[in-house]
This record gives sequence, C-alpha cells and structure tokens, in this order.
Amino acid sequence: MSVKVTWLGHAALALEIDGTKVLVDPFLTGNPLAAADPDTIEADVILLTHGHGDHVGDTVAIARRTGAKVIANNEVSIWIANQGVKDTHGMNPDGAYDFGFARIALTIAFHSSSMPDGSYGGEPNGILITTKEGKKLYLAGDTSLFSDMRLIGEKRIDLAVLPIGGNYTMGPDEALQAVKFIHPNAVLPIHYNTFPVIQADVVDWARRVHNETPSKVIVVDPGGSFEV
Repeated sequence: MSVKVTWLGHAALALEIDGTKVLVDPFLTGNPLAAADPDTIEADVILLTHGHGDHVGDTVAIARRTGAKVIANNEVSIWIANQGVKDTHGMNPDGAYDFGFARIALTIAFHSSSMPDGSYGGEPNGILITTKEGKKLYLAGDTSLFSDMRLIGEKRIDLAVLPIGGNYTMGPDEALQAVKFIHPNAVLPIHYNTFPVIQADVVDWARRVHNETPSKVIVVDPGGSFEV
C-alpha cells in the first residue's frame, strides 16, 4: 500500500498511511504558504520534530479538536500534555515504537529546540517511519548536515524529506550532500521560501540532485500531493 504525502508549506506535511491521517509539524496559522485550515484539517496522529513555534504550530488546537495522538520527544510531549492534550507519547533518539499504522523511531538532528513559551524543548529530532508494508520515510526535521546520515541511508530509505532553505537548517549545498549520504529513492525539499531569510532556488537544487545522484526529486507546490 502506498503512502500519500501532501506538503502543506514550510515543514508541515499530511501523510495518509494505511488509513491513518498523520500530520507532521503542523505550522499553519501564521504560515504564509499554508495549504490547509487548522480549524478543519483532520488528524489521527501528529508527529513533532522539535519545539519551535514554526513546527509545534497548531498542534495543541488540532489535537484538542480531533483527539489526535501527539508523538514527540519526551520534553515536547510533556509540554503538549500540560496544554490539555490527553493523548501524547514521548520518545528519544534510537527509541522506536510500533503504533499499529507504522513503526516510528526518532533520529538525531543538529539544531535547537524550545517551546513557544521559551521553555526547554529537549533535543531536536528527525523521524523515521516504517510502514507495515516496509516503506521507509526519513523526515530529517530542522538540522544541519551530519555524517551519520550515512547510517540512516543504510536503512534503504524510500523517501527523504530534507530542509533546503539555509540560515536555520541545511542550505542547498548541504542538502545535496545529505542526498549523497542517504541515497534515498526519492527526496522532497521543504523548509524554504516561507520567509525571506530562507529563500532557495528549488528548481536549481532539483537539477543538481538529478545531475549528481540517482535519487528522484519531487517538487510540489504547497497543497501538492504524491505517493510513495
């Protein structure tokens, strides 16, 4: 069974996995590229990579309205629970858990993490999703380039979701090197063009990945979908 992936702008994603509706880093309110309404979007599960406001976003409101389970690192999950969200699950890097629709594992990421109120947000993470059919999605989260991405690549990634905007995360050059480390079947660029400071030429980046790696580049506008 395929996984449907929809880019909602910035780092926000909507995934459909085996009938389960999954949101990732649902920053919609205040996101100029947002391709979904936080008051109507549906979710069974919300995955958070770290604590910054442009990733936590509308998590609390959506989870309260839908009853979605929020999965994040331990500190973020505690903070979310303290906001009145009833169903949370805390994890840490290399920890993994089978949630039925998929096995979720957190990976390391090199970034910072704080909650919208300034409190400590634990260590930032990437997320590795393994579906029951064996599809593997690596959501790098906000991160710099790091050499242990090679180890993640050894897991034979079907789709890597990588930031390319620079300033806060990898820029185009580093993200290209990440593709060379990971060797995914396909790669989706995110976390670019939301704000002036993270402008990136995604067409040029896609051309470079196409010319220098065997990975397929998937570029969609906010609201665009594809299947893995």
